[in-house]
Order: sequence, then structure tokens, then C-alpha cells
Amino acid sequence: MHMEQEWSHYRTVKSVRGQALDEEDAKKKSRRFRRELKVWSRLRHDNIVPLYGTVSGFGRFIALVCPWYDNGSLSSYLESHGETLSIINRFQLLSDVSAGLQYLHSCSVVHGDLTGSNVLISSNGRACLSDFGLSVLVVDFVGTSYFTSALNGTVRWIAPELLAIPEEGEIMIPTSNSDIYSFGCIFFQVLTGKPPYSEFKRDAQVVVAISLGTKPLRPEFPAIIDHYWNFILDCWSIKDCRPSSQQVAEYIKDQLYHLQHDTPSPD
Repeated sequence: MHMEQEWSHYRTVKSVRGQALDEEDAKKKSRRFRRELKVWSRLRHDNIVPLYGTVSGFGRFIALVCPWYDNGSLSSYLESHGETLSIINRFQLLSDVSAGLQYLHSCSVVHGDLTGSNVLISSNGRACLSDFGLSVLVVDFVGTSYFTSALNGTVRWIAPELLAIPEEGEIMIPTSNSDIYSFGCIFFQVLTGKPPYSEFKRDAQVVVAISLGTKPLRPEFPAIIDHYWNFILDCWSIKDCRPSSQQVAEYIKDQLYHLQHDTPSPD
């Protein structure tokens, strides 16, 4: 979903820029959009960006009002702070992301667009998930597709099944399993400071690599130890074989505990 943002010191306003619609179609889309926002407004968790409310006057559709996050997105945070982050700092970020994702799934909410841009970092360095549940509106609401979205910077985090050619009349929508694939990409990004497939400069090259079944290269530096790499590969396995969000959260929490107490993690 294409959204434009305007910022104040304390609030972020996000407005939707969609395709041209007739009046009746616009009303239907607006009602559906409001239903999705009601789900978001009811969620309460330390690692979920709260939705304060909505406002008009920023475009044809209502705009979202959310808190301001001083440290921006996870991607920009890793770029600016990566050299100073310890492995414990990195696993704290992963713990925040996995806890937020587990909460969403426990509420039967699929994020659908878990990328380095939709994880926001607070002033105290804690991670919160944003813009979840809205991606299911992409095809119908703004006249695009996952393939189109992939060429707009999100392909490095998108599960391969969402890029598959659909059968006639089929609509590819995200699932809790596709969220887990995306978490594996976040795991990779937090450990290395780079998004998956950083060996490819253009997103179109990434699409081709995914279509060929090519996984992101395991970096030599910074190295990812076997224990972590194998778990990332589990997240990147075929969709029905991926761990649940609860298993992911428990694994990350366990690794963080052992790092904090300087004890070896179990195999």
C-alpha cells in the first residue's frame, strides 16, 4: 500500500494515495479501510505502534495518526547505529519484533508487510511494528499487486509464495507463514546490518533470484554462526514447514537470555 507521511515532533500522519475511483467504489474502499483500522486501534502491546486516530484533509481517504519514533525505521537505525550495536542490542531488537509479531498472530492479525521500513525504533532503542494488516488491501484498494510492491523496495522481505503466478481468479494474500519468512529476513538484517540479497543492487534481480529458488548468500563478514543461520533457514523453508510466531519468540528470548548471562545456548 502506498502511503505518504507528514511529521510533527510528536505525531506521524500517514495518508493513502490510491488509484482513481468512482464515488461508489471509493465509499466501499473507505468502509473497508475503516474496518481494518478498527482492528489496529484495539491492539495494545509494547512492541506495536499504537493508532491514535484518524484525520481528514490529507487526501481523498482518511489519514492515520500515530506516534513519532525518534530513531526512524529499523533499516535507517541499523545504518546509523550498526557499528555501536552489540550482539545483545541486536537480539533485544529481535526480541521486540518477535514479541510484537507473536501478539499480532495471537489476535488473528497478519502483518503482511514486515520489512525494515515497517519496524520503528523508539528513543530508547526499542522496536515496534507498524502498518500491519493493511497490505491485504493492496490489490483491491490501491490497484497494485505484491509483484508491483516487490519492485517498490519490499521484495527482499517478501515470502516467495506471494510472488508466485496466481491461478485464474486467485488473489495472493499474506499469511502468518509468510510473516515468518519475513521475520527470517529481519533476523538476517539485524545480524548483518544489511537486507537480504544485498549482493543484488536491483530489486528486479532479487525477483529473478527468488523465482529460481535462490536463497540470500550467507555473509562471511559479519559472520552468522551456524545456530542462528539454521534458524533463519527454518524461517525461509517452504511455508508449511516454518516455525510459528510463538516458537520464533521463544527461540529469540532464549538466545537473548543466554547472551545476557554469558552462557552457551543449547543446540
